[in-house]
Amino acid sequence: MDIAVIGAGSVGRALGRGLSGHGHAVIFGVRDPGDARHADLGRVATTAEAARGAALVIVAVPAAAVSGAIGELGLVGGQVVVDATNAVGMPVPDGFDTMGDLVASHVPAGVAVVKAFNTIGAEHLGDGRMGEQHAFLPIAGDADGVAVVLPLAGELGFEAVSLGGREAFRLVEDHARLWIHLAFRCGWGRGFAFGAIRR
Repeated sequence: MDIAVIGAGSVGRALGRGLSGHGHAVIFGVRDPGDARHADLGRVATTAEAARGAALVIVAVPAAAVSGAIGELGLVGGQVVVDATNAVGMPVPDGFDTMGDLVASHVPAGVAVVKAFNTIGAEHLGDGRMGEQHAFLPIAGDADGVAVVLPLAGELGFEAVSLGGREAFRLVEDHARLWIHLAFRCGWGRGFAFGAIRR
């Protein structure tokens, strides 16, 4: 699959490298493709160039930069956008209830929006296994987008579960808040994931 990762921070890098390792054609979209800090990424382009023609566009930029970044992408119907962002230590910009809703407000009709890959530390995103176990990864969004993202998450090693449509964005973001709270407020650190235990 042709995948554009918008942003070259820890989340974007981990996802891009993980997906590349499973044979997907990944290109990173950044503000300045000539910046030496991006030399190790492989294929790099401007955000608009990266998104052009990509079947899947993963948005992995800081919350405050989301609106501007999406406005530069030139998205068209048929593409799938994955929101991998969190509003950490700040309210969701522009008064939206969730980051997923913010992202959805900026995409044109016909573009599927999925909330995913925001509920665990970036260092675990390239490989969703924790030892012999598969980390639980909740996702939510438009059904045609979820149908694309679920198997990709499975390839990365996650036990991915759809929580529903756009109305479930908040559930995914609440899951992220719980992980962040345990990692930093409760002293668990970053080396853990949630798992599903079934009888």
